[in-house]
Amino acid sequence: QRGSRKHPLLPRIIREEIAMKKRLLAWLLSLAMLLTVGAVAAAETNPNAGLGYYPGTSEKGWISVECSTMSKMNPFLQTYSTEFSVSRHIWDCLVKLSAEDNSIVPAAAESWESSEDGMTWTFHIRPGMKWVNSKGEVIGDVTANDFVFAWRQLLNPVNAAEYYAFATVFKNGQAYYDYASGVEGAPEVKIEDVGFKATDDYTLVCELEDYLPYFLQYVKFEVMAPVYEPFYTEVGADLFGTAPEYICYNGPFYMSEWVLENSISCPKNEYYWDADKVNLAGIKWVKYTDSNAKFNAFVGGELDVLDLTGEQRAMLEAEGYKPSNYMGGYSYWYWCNVRDAGRDVANLNLRKAISAALDREQIISTVYKNDNEPSPCLAYGISGVNTQTFGEAVVAANGGNPLYAPTADLDSAKEYLAKALEELGYKDASEVSLCLMTSEGTQNELLSQVVQEQLRKSLGLNVTIEVLTITEWRARRNSLDFDVCFGGWGPDYNDPMTDLDLMVSTNGNNHTGYASEEYDALIESTKTERDAAAREQIFVQAEMKLAEDMPVIPVYWRHEDYAVSEKLVEGYARKPFQAYNFIYTKLAD
Repeated sequence: QRGSRKHPLLPRIIREEIAMKKRLLAWLLSLAMLLTVGAVAAAETNPNAGLGYYPGTSEKGWISVECSTMSKMNPFLQTYSTEFSVSRHIWDCLVKLSAEDNSIVPAAAESWESSEDGMTWTFHIRPGMKWVNSKGEVIGDVTANDFVFAWRQLLNPVNAAEYYAFATVFKNGQAYYDYASGVEGAPEVKIEDVGFKATDDYTLVCELEDYLPYFLQYVKFEVMAPVYEPFYTEVGADLFGTAPEYICYNGPFYMSEWVLENSISCPKNEYYWDADKVNLAGIKWVKYTDSNAKFNAFVGGELDVLDLTGEQRAMLEAEGYKPSNYMGGYSYWYWCNVRDAGRDVANLNLRKAISAALDREQIISTVYKNDNEPSPCLAYGISGVNTQTFGEAVVAANGGNPLYAPTADLDSAKEYLAKALEELGYKDASEVSLCLMTSEGTQNELLSQVVQEQLRKSLGLNVTIEVLTITEWRARRNSLDFDVCFGGWGPDYNDPMTDLDLMVSTNGNNHTGYASEEYDALIESTKTERDAAAREQIFVQAEMKLAEDMPVIPVYWRHEDYAVSEKLVEGYARKPFQAYNFIYTKLAD
């Protein structure tokens, strides 16, 4: 799927992929772009190893890693990148991404093949793979049935999984979800009719609803992890995922301790199928909300891996210590509550006034002081067909101009505001009610203050700020209990769909209430368009539709700067689609 596979078990699969590419010439360029993104730098080697500046934590064999969010550890209910990063280390999906080059490599499935038309996939589950509990004790064998059970939970409307759409790629997936959700007029569809089944304990067969050129990218994603049904049934749905003893594991590590909203300890799983190549004794994930406290922990030898602010990067560089960086494809924006007509922000002209009044370059230089970029469009980190990135294709289609200006356009902002005030029945901007909701964290709070002042100074808006814990923020965001909510999104796979289907009216991650038949139709049409260039242009139209309707206000694209203690020598990865990968990390002697 992405990058040539180098696993000795897969020569037959490689030949079949080559044959399928020849038959599906219309997709060749699209797949080539996937390969380009996959051809990223190899697994990291620490540029500071042996310098003696920051030797790292003292516990032998263990590393301590920053983790900003850890409120859910249920595979089919998670939504945050850092939760996915923990998941990557405790569960094996069918396949995974190589730390070397982001190519697809075997995980729980040791091999697979697809039909000539790419609509049916057969995965062969690795015999002898084990489930362990929070004590590292074996409790069962991993089988194809574990994937069937987990994906059925993902599709179960009772669970309200925000990522349920990942299971609608299977034949009858959406039809079943609609029927089970009680959608009026939906025909009866049984869960057994959905296109995945275990034909025996070690064979999983998947039938797709539509051709999906990046299907292997889908099944590597953490929400597609297996769940051991006997364990799940024993602990119960309400408890599953809430504490280490209520979770079972098939990955290279397992959870032994979880101090809620503080830290997670993950010792090595000695029964992991590839345990001989796992060098770490364990990983401790630690939550920080204050960037200075986090940096001081690194300096004091209490933390081995952390993201840096621009100021912290400059401090380390001044000492001769080399920070690292990578592009993870994270796009940050304001979700706008457009569903609640009683809120002022439901007014389109007010949203456009806010967007035009933002000085995105000033936000970056004041709050982040790094290489972040003002967002020219929504989707970030995705390959283009005839351009290096999809974002470049959007800008080109817009006459060479970004959809969202990097600096404030005050004339336009004031024109939009005047229209908004008239429509809202206000005489003065001070009458507008607008609250910025954000999650706790030094930079999040500073960002809110900078935006608050920009809108006060430019438009005369009296904006309030509400800072919540990440758990409270998530609950309020999901229930659309806010005016404007700051957040972001990172790509789950290398296709514009990963960002743009968020705004489909039925998507569980659409936290705006936005519902446009035109937009939904655009996204739906990409599922049957096999010409790569034509398909990309549909996504471009979707970007322009979002700029026209503005359910979200894009702010910036994030560039990640980070530091690693000298305890880590090599083998770790921080790349697009896998923000953290420490499975095969090697430590200093």
